[in-house]
Amino acid sequence: MFIIVATKGDLKWISGVFQAEDVARQYMDLIPEELKGYQEIIQVENITYPFYIIERQESPFRFLGEAEVISLFDHTDMSDDEDEVHFNIYTIDSDYRPKKPGTDYMGTLRHDHVTNEFIAMYREEGTVFLSKRSMF
Repeated sequence: MFIIVATKGDLKWISGVFQAEDVARQYMDLIPEELKGYQEIIQVENITYPFYIIERQESPFRFLGEAEVISLFDHTDMSDDEDEVHFNIYTIDSDYRPKKPGTDYMGTLRHDHVTNEFIAMYREEGTVFLSKRSMF
């Protein structure tokens, strides 16, 4: 998998996800010069659709398969702060390219904000809960 990751100061986003390297490079060529310097193509080995992107504050993106996501949910502790978002999880089931190359349109991707309530529902229902959320 070829993923275009952008970093600009404290901001980070995914500018594209591609199964084929040549398609990723062609897309990278469409990114305007003023944004291109923030972009990097990374290759993630041994991952296929669907996969999941984990976004945490002040941490690099993580790219996980189904078994790794289950393990992550199994090992996420409840927080004292009921409103805390432990992390965001994006479900990626096909190539992704924003309307404006190089920009942050991650909000349009299917995603969940993993809170205590999310973890509690997962612990109660297991992977059935994840299926209801269209993750599996």
